[in-house]
Amino acid sequence: MLRSRSPEHTRRLGESLGRAAQAGDVFLLDGPFGAGKTVLVQGLAAGLAVQDYVSSPSFIMVNEHQGRLPLYHVDLYRFDDKLDPEMLETLEETLGGRGVCAVEWPALLPRSLRAGATELLFISRGESSRDIEIESPAQHLAAAASEAGAIC
Repeated sequence: MLRSRSPEHTRRLGESLGRAAQAGDVFLLDGPFGAGKTVLVQGLAAGLAVQDYVSSPSFIMVNEHQGRLPLYHVDLYRFDDKLDPEMLETLEETLGGRGVCAVEWPALLPRSLRAGATELLFISRGESSRDIEIESPAQHLAAAASEAGAIC
């Protein structure tokens, strides 16, 4: 777990993870609105040397950004209770592919698409403080999170 005391601290954690990320890495980001999920993805993008501005893809489902590796930023918030077969097919192609994938609001993902992912749970602790619980089966990402001050 990591206590983030500012958006910049959350961004730096994301940047650390982005520098360590490898093709096929998947990050599942869960937590309430305003908890820092998109801020972490902005840091992830910086660590992947993405030059684009990264914002939440709430109304498009997937934004693709080019960097050292492609970054696929997925937002499943607007999908009420299930993903249709076409969306699932798109996600299957995106997750675990040639790039790095960050999924906000991942609860709708089937277990098969969650396997092997690094999970980050954001818990608000006031206006700017957050606890970020991190579980990663990937040694390179667990090491990067640990270097950033998280206990995995």
